Amino acid sequence: MKEIPFSVPVSGIIRLGDNNTITIIVNRTSTNVQLEMGTESPERTVFEPGTNMFDILLESAREFLRRKTYNRFTVGQLFAIARESYPGLNKRSFMARLTGATPNHPSYKHHVSHRDYFSRIAPGIFSLENQYLPKSSLIDVDSSDLGSLRPNIR
Repeated sequence: MKEIPFSVPVSGIIRLGDNNTITIIVNRTSTNVQLEMGTESPERTVFEPGTNMFDILLESAREFLRRKTYNRFTVGQLFAIARESYPGLNKRSFMARLTGATPNHPSYKHHVSHRDYFSRIAPGIFSLENQYLPKSSLIDVDSSDLGSLRPNIR
């Protein structure tokens, strides 16, 4: 941080210029100050155009299914996967959007998005709805194979 000596009482003019410059004029003496603009905080997450937090949620759940092959997860597990791609992601925002995408969650009524991506199995445990499952995780069963799925009762 730069310090500029200044004496009081004085009368003068402060001009805010282009390119982040400030000019201070006191008793015909001029001082120019160039402000350095800091870059955006690395904690701020910027999504690609057309992507929102709900897309990140759905993508994270599908990635979880690819890795673990079972449809049961916690918010923390999804958040860890989402942070791999978006390190500055806010956990509270992530959790709020998960609640807004789970129709059987008690707080769903407070959200206006009304997405239906997830269902709540138990407090803190969710699953991805069948219509949003990745195509590779869906099991195609031929009707001729149904006999092998039925229990063999004699």
